Amino acid sequence: MKISNQNQPKVSLTDILENLLQVANGNAMSLREICKHLSGRGYGVLLTIFSLPFCFPISIPGLSTPFGFLLAFLGLRVAFAKHLWWPNWILKKEVSYQTLKVVVTKTLTISKILQKVLNPRLIMLVTHPILHRMHGILIFALSILLSLPLPIPLTNMLTAIPICLLGLGLLEDDGVAVIVAYVLALICFIAFGAIFYFGGVGLQKIFF
Repeated sequence: MKISNQNQPKVSLTDILENLLQVANGNAMSLREICKHLSGRGYGVLLTIFSLPFCFPISIPGLSTPFGFLLAFLGLRVAFAKHLWWPNWILKKEVSYQTLKVVVTKTLTISKILQKVLNPRLIMLVTHPILHRMHGILIFALSILLSLPLPIPLTNMLTAIPICLLGLGLLEDDGVAVIVAYVLALICFIAFGAIFYFGGVGLQKIFF
């Protein structure tokens, strides 16, 4: 499946999410259908929506691996500006309407708050070609960590929040959001390094 990043009039994240629920109409949606609906909206929207389910301390069984790989492919697209392709086994994964509604509801709440915070600033950090490639590589690395089926609380949040902030930074041309994302990504890599080195008690050794 290929998705192009065609220029379209800018639509608010709130409008996009509300329309997504209307399209679902109470039914489960496959990732293929969600991607098709969001096609052309911009990579910031895709990054934000696909990472948001993991930015909260709620359990979504079975979704971190397909979502992680999906975000990883998206990160490569951001980095190298190639046509976006995802494997069919990822795109066939279904998201229940209840999960979709929870994600959209929480996202709408957050987006109304962020509208007062996010502004176009330090735009060079968002638009510079070399930095843009770095953003994509960072998204790829974080997404691979997200896809790991680790039975450790909060690890999904550590990876997803920087991805979400990068998506919002790209969506709103906000370089400050990008800087915060990089700081949180560094914390994430330190935490995962501790986990891989010390085992399951790695986080406690580093942060407690």
